[in-house]
Amino acid sequence: MEKLKILKKHFGYDNFKSGQEKIIENILDERDVMGIMPTGGGKSLCFQLPALILDGVTVVVSPLIALMKDQVDGLIENGIKATYLNSTLTNSETNKRITELLNNEYQLLYVAPERLLSNDFYNLSKKINISLVAVDEAHCISQWGHDFRPSYKNIPIFISQLKKRPIVAAFTATATDYVIKEIKKLLELKNPYELITGFDRENLFYKVIKPSDKYRYLKDYLNNKFTEGSGIIYCSTRKVVESLSNKLRKDGYKVDYYHGGMDTQSRNEIQDKFMFDEINIIVATNAFGMGIDKPDVRFVIHYNMPKNMESYYQEAGRAGRDGKKSDCLLMYSPSDIVKQKYIISQNIMNEERRKIQNENLQKLVNFCHTNNCLRKEILNYFGEDTEKDKCDNCGNCLNDSEFVDMTIESQKILSCIYRTKERFGVNVIIQVLRGSKDKKILSRNLDKVSTYGIITDYSQGGLRELIMNLIARSYIVMTTDQYPVLKLSASSRKILKGEEKIFIRKERVNIKDKKKSSVKRKTDYDYDKDLFELFTIKRKEIAEKRGVPPYVIFHNNTFEELAYFKPVTKEAFMEIKGVGEKKYDSYGKIFIEIIENYMN
Repeated sequence: MEKLKILKKHFGYDNFKSGQEKIIENILDERDVMGIMPTGGGKSLCFQLPALILDGVTVVVSPLIALMKDQVDGLIENGIKATYLNSTLTNSETNKRITELLNNEYQLLYVAPERLLSNDFYNLSKKINISLVAVDEAHCISQWGHDFRPSYKNIPIFISQLKKRPIVAAFTATATDYVIKEIKKLLELKNPYELITGFDRENLFYKVIKPSDKYRYLKDYLNNKFTEGSGIIYCSTRKVVESLSNKLRKDGYKVDYYHGGMDTQSRNEIQDKFMFDEINIIVATNAFGMGIDKPDVRFVIHYNMPKNMESYYQEAGRAGRDGKKSDCLLMYSPSDIVKQKYIISQNIMNEERRKIQNENLQKLVNFCHTNNCLRKEILNYFGEDTEKDKCDNCGNCLNDSEFVDMTIESQKILSCIYRTKERFGVNVIIQVLRGSKDKKILSRNLDKVSTYGIITDYSQGGLRELIMNLIARSYIVMTTDQYPVLKLSASSRKILKGEEKIFIRKERVNIKDKKKSSVKRKTDYDYDKDLFELFTIKRKEIAEKRGVPPYVIFHNNTFEELAYFKPVTKEAFMEIKGVGEKKYDSYGKIFIEIIENYMN
């Protein structure tokens, strides 16, 4: 009865959400807790309410300053004594709050993990009665998780230094079984009560799109589907964030951008504009969103692929916190994979962690290529079984487009991998199947294998999509080495023996190769715009180094042809309009490398 009275008095609810009451009861029984609850599932109340009953202070370890302020402001509005200590405070403000803590004037104290081992906080912790340590976003302690933060390793050290060990409660919305075990081990949870309330968010509509023109698709969606509330558009880099935001603003949308390269004041101002509805669309990197409690986010669009399934689920989960129907759209393109692999290679020095991150990225790529129910794929990824094969609320389940039988083509691909002794990646397999005269193919005698040239009338893009689909269905395994290699899984035998058939939606495979017209005009080319963008980025870099205008390197028309034909040999490259001997000698190998990386 006391719990329900507090729930109504301070939080305004008559009943607990699923799992909340059991977690609270176990905390009040002085038992450690591990709570896995989806975004909007009410994690915060699980430690905020016990803090009002327990004797002492509840220390909440929170990863973001903005998140601390939002939660503390909300608690104060609810008549709860709460405060935070972080770098935004002046010395006098910090000293005042420390004095108030020593006088037992607060029930909750929010701190960042970086502060836990400071001398000042260590001395303070010795003088106050800490009854509960609540670790928010607990997945940050695991280096195998999607958002590892080294400062979270301070938490178990801090707890071990306290005179009396408090109750420890860990909470997160996104964690695989492996990461959950890591959290319990690293935080040294003692016989914790463990609750997973489920990862399904029934009100969210999931869809994967591969548009030929992302911006045109985005504008069409905003003009026809976005009628109320607000939305978040995630991009992979700061440059894309700023350029996309500027384009949308010029086209009349109430939009601004947010990324980690901005100063703290600017980020806070933009976030406040979004929270107070001065703008209704925010374009951001993954630096934005943790702890954002805005209830009316009607869509989350990933303009670029995120780095793994955990990131996607957490970011998409910021939609529809009020329980109303909301859209989670993931725009997929091969160049996004190139960007994410580059980010991983540049930012992660630990070889084992880099391998894990590449494996996690591949699982998201598989998600983008599956024909199965997207909701079921998400739930299965997090270890949650579901009997339903269709949710009737995702892009795959509601897609009634035609399926194409690609069994024979799949058999040829699998056979080619086998005949080449499982030693090559996607690009080489495609070249062999299409009968490429590339010197590397000929020098390896790959033109002598029986599968050489057996699929000559299919486009490179179409074959790549089919191969990725076979990987997504686990008929092919792609290694996560620096140079990924394709290998056959045990289940591939069923396809090779004709015991199973492969059907793919027609729009997912650019099946037949386009005939190359003898007259080449710009309008003839449905060129790859993602690859074109990679060319322009490299051209800008070269032009700046040489101190010449970009068009001196190559004209856009040349890039359009390159992005259509994708030549990977000198002979093929030289056939492109605007490429002479000197231009090839200066830049040919540079742009061929871009094409090869993109195709891989």
